[in-house]
Amino acid sequence: MSAPEPAVLQALQGHTQGSDKWPGPRAVKFYIASVYNDFREERRQILEMVGPELQSTYDDRYIEIEFVDMHYGSDGGDETNPALLRYHLEEIRCCNRTSKAGYFLCLIGGEASSYQPVLPFKIPSSTFEELVKSDSAQAALVRACYRVNGDGTYHLHGDDKWYNDLVERKDQRSRLSEVQKAFNALATEALQVNANVSSLLKSPVEHQCELALELLSNGNHPKGVIVVYRDMPELEPDDTKLTTLARARLIQLKKKLEDALPDSHIIQLEPSSADSSRTDGGSENEEKLAPFREKVQAVVSSLVDDSLSTEPDQGKGRKKTVQEVFLEHITHLRICIEHNRLHKVTVKQLEDTAKIVLNKAAENYENRTRHPPVLIYGPDASGKTTLLTHLYYKCENIFPKPVLRIIRFSASTPRSAYNLELLRVMCQQISIILNIPEGYLPKDASFDPLYINNWFQSLLKRCEEMENEILLIFIDNVHRVNPLECDIVTGLSWLPMSLPRNVFLVCTSAVSLEQLQLTPAQKEKFKTQNCYYLLDAIEETPENDSYGDFIDGAFDNLEAVFGIKAFSKLAGYITCSEFGLTELELLELLMPTTNSDAVITLKDANFNFSTLCVVKYMMKSLISENTVSGRSTWRWRAAAATARARRRYVRVQSALRDAHSDLAALHFANFLQDTDDTDTSEAQELGCVDDDDAVLDTTPFHSGTRTAAAFTQRHVEESWLHLLLAGDFCKLKDLTVCNFDFLLAAVQTVTISYLRCILEHVRCYILDRDVELVYGAVRKSSDILTRDPMQLGAQIIAWLRPAVARRGVLATLVTSAMAWCDGYDKPLLVPLNGWLQPPIASTVRVVSVGGSSPGAGARLLQLAPSGQHLVLAPSAGDPQLWHVMSNSKVHTFKGHSGRILCMCVTRESQYLLTGSEDTSVIVWDLHSLACKTKILEHIAPVLCVAAIVNRSLVISGGEDSAVIVTSLVDGALVTKLDHHRGPVTAVKAIQDGDILVTGSQDGTVCTWNVDNFTLLSTVTSGVPIHAMEVTEDNVFLITLQGENELHVRTFITGTHLHVLKRHKAKVKCFCVGHDSSRAAVGCADQRIYIYSLHNAQLLRTLAAAHDLAALAIADKDHFLLAAGGNRVTIYSFHTEDNLTNFRPTKQLKRRQTKSTTNITLLQAEQSELIPISCLEVSRDGQLAASGCARGLVRVWHLSTHRLQATLNGHIGHVTCVTFSPNNLLVLSGSEDRTVVVWQLADNSPSLTYKGHTAALQSLLMMSDGRRAMSGDRARNVHVWLVDSGIVLHSTTGPTVSLDVTLNMKFSVLSDGDNSVRIWSLARVDSGEERRSVSHAERITCFALTADSQHVVTGSMDMSLKVWQLDGGKLSQVLVGHSDIVTCVAVSITNKTQVVSGSWDCNLIVWDINTGSDLHLLSGHLGKVTCVKVTGDGTIAVSSAEDKTLIIWETKRGLALTSLALHVPLLGFQITSDCSRIAIHLLDRGCLPMICLHNTPATYVKIPTYAAPTKDIDELRPLAPKRPMRRLLKKEVSLDTYTWQKKYGHLTSAAMMAQVDERLKRRFSVSASMEEISKIQEAKNKDLGSQVSLGPEEAAIAQSQHFDQLEALWNKISPPRRRSNKSLTKQSSLIETKFDSSDEEHTPIEEQGKAHKSSLESRS
Repeated sequence: MSAPEPAVLQALQGHTQGSDKWPGPRAVKFYIASVYNDFREERRQILEMVGPELQSTYDDRYIEIEFVDMHYGSDGGDETNPALLRYHLEEIRCCNRTSKAGYFLCLIGGEASSYQPVLPFKIPSSTFEELVKSDSAQAALVRACYRVNGDGTYHLHGDDKWYNDLVERKDQRSRLSEVQKAFNALATEALQVNANVSSLLKSPVEHQCELALELLSNGNHPKGVIVVYRDMPELEPDDTKLTTLARARLIQLKKKLEDALPDSHIIQLEPSSADSSRTDGGSENEEKLAPFREKVQAVVSSLVDDSLSTEPDQGKGRKKTVQEVFLEHITHLRICIEHNRLHKVTVKQLEDTAKIVLNKAAENYENRTRHPPVLIYGPDASGKTTLLTHLYYKCENIFPKPVLRIIRFSASTPRSAYNLELLRVMCQQISIILNIPEGYLPKDASFDPLYINNWFQSLLKRCEEMENEILLIFIDNVHRVNPLECDIVTGLSWLPMSLPRNVFLVCTSAVSLEQLQLTPAQKEKFKTQNCYYLLDAIEETPENDSYGDFIDGAFDNLEAVFGIKAFSKLAGYITCSEFGLTELELLELLMPTTNSDAVITLKDANFNFSTLCVVKYMMKSLISENTVSGRSTWRWRAAAATARARRRYVRVQSALRDAHSDLAALHFANFLQDTDDTDTSEAQELGCVDDDDAVLDTTPFHSGTRTAAAFTQRHVEESWLHLLLAGDFCKLKDLTVCNFDFLLAAVQTVTISYLRCILEHVRCYILDRDVELVYGAVRKSSDILTRDPMQLGAQIIAWLRPAVARRGVLATLVTSAMAWCDGYDKPLLVPLNGWLQPPIASTVRVVSVGGSSPGAGARLLQLAPSGQHLVLAPSAGDPQLWHVMSNSKVHTFKGHSGRILCMCVTRESQYLLTGSEDTSVIVWDLHSLACKTKILEHIAPVLCVAAIVNRSLVISGGEDSAVIVTSLVDGALVTKLDHHRGPVTAVKAIQDGDILVTGSQDGTVCTWNVDNFTLLSTVTSGVPIHAMEVTEDNVFLITLQGENELHVRTFITGTHLHVLKRHKAKVKCFCVGHDSSRAAVGCADQRIYIYSLHNAQLLRTLAAAHDLAALAIADKDHFLLAAGGNRVTIYSFHTEDNLTNFRPTKQLKRRQTKSTTNITLLQAEQSELIPISCLEVSRDGQLAASGCARGLVRVWHLSTHRLQATLNGHIGHVTCVTFSPNNLLVLSGSEDRTVVVWQLADNSPSLTYKGHTAALQSLLMMSDGRRAMSGDRARNVHVWLVDSGIVLHSTTGPTVSLDVTLNMKFSVLSDGDNSVRIWSLARVDSGEERRSVSHAERITCFALTADSQHVVTGSMDMSLKVWQLDGGKLSQVLVGHSDIVTCVAVSITNKTQVVSGSWDCNLIVWDINTGSDLHLLSGHLGKVTCVKVTGDGTIAVSSAEDKTLIIWETKRGLALTSLALHVPLLGFQITSDCSRIAIHLLDRGCLPMICLHNTPATYVKIPTYAAPTKDIDELRPLAPKRPMRRLLKKEVSLDTYTWQKKYGHLTSAAMMAQVDERLKRRFSVSASMEEISKIQEAKNKDLGSQVSLGPEEAAIAQSQHFDQLEALWNKISPPRRRSNKSLTKQSSLIETKFDSSDEEHTPIEEQGKAHKSSLESRS
């Protein structure tokens, strides 16, 4: 594998030299300088028109364009503030440093009077003395502002007195203006005595231009300045001295700029626009300034293009893996370099620790001992990171040779935030720097945690073998890595506890060893092997800027300067963002842009360019700028700062949610701008747009049909995270986790394992069926998507299509996946129907609740209306509110003094009602979690409670036999129903609260009218009722009587229907599904029984690993929750899940009643349990027939993938099916020893052939469409007529597989032993039967070539042999496989190509003539089981035991596309052009149909033949004529025949050749009018004949041809013609090869030859 380029490799090995050459932030940032009052319109247009226009141009290059206009949104009052000018000058330096191209744009000229001077920063002492020599008050004012400096100049000081309160500016401005006036007056006086003070009166713009000029010569951009100049008006007589000086200085400045810059960078403005640019001319200004805008745009574009053309080639033509790992690694390296620059190890404790660690490492290396990793633990601000970076640099000195170093700062980039991703990228980096020959991603790579674990360990072993390498791995803040709940791996269990001598691993953590996610063994090791270092918090010093009090002080100061409202908004956004925010993003959040003339004030908590620039420099000590995904982002430098900012600025839940919503909207602006746009003009590569793919070269895998914004990891990560944290679950699903564009972006910009991490993370917060399904699909296909990310669409369709409803978010997901597949322009396998179970586990999650103390176990369970929380009542104690997926207790409702006996949650307005042993009922508000009302009407414990919210009523029943109705609002008594004679155990309100149902231990269920509380009806059971449920549709009433008797009655009449009695144990709880047709019953044997209420049938049982106390069913029946002990188990309860678990007998009838239009879905459900036994595709590729074990034959339409017909005529299992060549008949053979011939026109059987005495084993129809050949298990082979059932020949021989050549002369029979028999059908009566051909071991497969000359056999002896059929001679041996050959295939037109597959997981494309292997096709990870080749031989399709299909291009030997089926497959059939593939699955009743989208193969028609029997009349009983297909018959006179017979031999040879040529094609049914009409010119050209045919001859030839065709249709043998001796049958291989090289030879000629020879044999 080619090594990466040296600079990249050096960085990957951890060397920090040349870091200035690494790709930096891809931003172009221009500082705009001008005076406040002039050029307003020009500045507005640059910001509002030029900027966005340029941005859209460079979006696809992933460049961010920013123009900074410090006057925007300001009121101009601080234009001449020297303190602000300092910040602005710093910003110009920053633009020069960070911008990729160009950094400064100045607009100068116009009125000289507007260039007001600013106080100079320094003044030479002589000049200063001269200025303030007088004793005036003005001089005193100025003197107070300057201090003498060591270098003999006076420096301006005390900026903060003019600029330390940005909210109230009035006082500070007036103070400054006094000083400025005094200075101006003093300077004017000095000028009169000719002192040289003109340079002290410069305006801010001049200062800025001078700095820009200075940077031009020594900065990064030698041409990075653009000047816009407007001529200045002549001086007026009344102009002041200052104005005169300003004009002179500007002219001088202009000259300097002109000298320094190329002409194109100087833009001259029309002087006429001077007036209009100050008035508000609107659109006419836009027209006038159009040339100006175009020029600016052109100059900026040329600068950016130059910069892009010179930047180092980032990953173009290099492996994408290296590119991604490189960009990830340099992000961390930059943090390391920066941190090391700012903080050195000064504290003794850190120095000592560093020494110990380094000495120990050196010692281990010298002594060649294995050693454990080093773990350094210290609280925030204890110097961990500083120590780590110190070690990073120091370790170079202690080892004798260059070291390889990898450093990671956990959670500073999306990839380092998750355990699996962090480890995976490190593994890839190790593979690259050790230059492992197998490549950077193993062939069988998988994102299974265990796999990555083992991969890491094996790489360390490799490292150990490489004696001369030393590898050091540093991981900072290892506790921040998000472990997610991967099945088996505890968070950090991958940390190896014993490292080879040349590998060292150092981690830091801010949580103690006990709390880290390590296995107990790892913790023990760390403790005993003294490799665990504790750092104490460093005592507070002014330098330690990550210390809490320092941070609080800084925050207080910033609040004072910017106002608490504005600063807390800014700090809140930075705190909430995961990887920091760029300056532009902050401006989008903080700067309103609706009105360009409005003043943006901090009072409204808004910032403008200028205030944001100031805050940036004032927060320098708190903020670090990192490059993440090619953008420079701001984030808090220290963990303590994040924690404090979170406490101070986003403590309130609502503020937090708002901040996250704003951030989500910000990041989604990028996602949503392009998703509807399927414009193909901008062929932009989707994916690979990671940070530095500058020039997006299209790779064969990324089509530009669906352009999307240039996604980066950061966008992907920030977008979903903020929606999640904002609690907007609907949007989260619609826009991210269930949105195909998002999934695609995550897989392509990062990887599938990263997408898995995202989904795992979301599952920690949401219980949702859609998310579970998407997660299931991604998880189950993550291995295959590792190797082939382009399968994402197909996998989504395959997994989710069967599981989705008509509408909804998943339906949209599947539709957009299909749309993406349709728009994809390379070959792609796309499933057309579903065959997989919904990818959702039966047990979704187990949550542990409560402690292990007695009485803590759950007794009652209610789901909160959101579906994300549950209310649990423990056996003793107060009810608790739990968040389901994060497994966290949110609240405990304190208020009852006794045990809780009943609970109820109202759906509509979110109240919780609890009834207790202390006889009270409390109503809680679930929003505020406060107690709303307390009801104390009962005199005994309350057993049941319900609410009617729309009437504000609470109904409760108790042991005092009373049903009490009270007000929900204030708890006042409404009425008391004293009807029951025993404790009331159940109350239910139904029909929107109009009817009340009560059940009691007196054995009655009463129904009440709520309007007047009159009794409507009573159902008496005679046995105490312990519990009762009514289904939502009010059809069934279910009562629990005795210990385990559940009785189902009709609710309306009380009629007893049946008892649910399949469970034997005591019933602990039960509930009814929202579909009103299923009940779940929890019993004492820790099982849940699910019954159908309609027929009392047990549908399935679920095992719980704990006692059952309560059950609840989530909305829409998606989940069933079972609580008991201290656990809650969540099961999938949806009807479509686990279809196979439904018993098919009665269930099917109910299923059919569902109004469904999709017959395939219904069919799939029904036949799911009847495995398919055989499969065949028709020759024209329109139909597929499958036989199944129940005696049914199903015919499917391949283009619509619908079931066309079900043919029922066998009483035994169907074992074989075949189509007739004209696709009008289907033949099926069965174990009932019959073959049925089916007419597809009306799906009726036309004949049942009963000649066999044993079960049928193989069956096929010959090319003439009239004879069939069938073999049974008694080794009898019969050839018989399809229309009459007359047996023509029979023999005994192998019958497991048989095939007949296209010319119907030979049949090949095999039993799977080590020989195959060749049976000559033409000479069957002469007893000349061909001998068998054999291999050393068993023959596993064979294929007949299309020219009917050879059979290719594959065997367990690992070879293939090519035999001549006529004579049985061996003509070629193909050797090259290293294991059993399992399958072989040939094409129709490419006569020399053979493709074979083997147990060695490879396929080989052979040349049949030379015996050489042209290509080795390796890509399967399991034994190859089946291969098929298209008619034209360009495409081979293979399947293997790894459950995948791969499409290969045979010419170049490349895999084009693949599809993982996830279930074992027995074989498949393809159409001639491979546009459809029908799959035969193992033990499954469904028939997956796959479409090969954009198939490169072309359709080849298989030729048909007439029967070469010796006596034609023997075949006279005709098959039914083909319906509805009559050819036009041309009037033909008998003369044609006579002429042909009598005078044909007298005609010229050329003429005969013409007629011959036509006759040769007489059996090609496809010859059409058009084709025939072209006869003359085409044949003249082909034959090179000088003789041209006249119209008569052409007509004769035509009519002759029509005759032949009609004869064929009527199945009557055509009139014989004399044999032409010039055509002889060529049989040897070499001749055939020569023959096929002639362009004109087609399969149709072969037919001609075949027919000719058959005629010869007859005559």
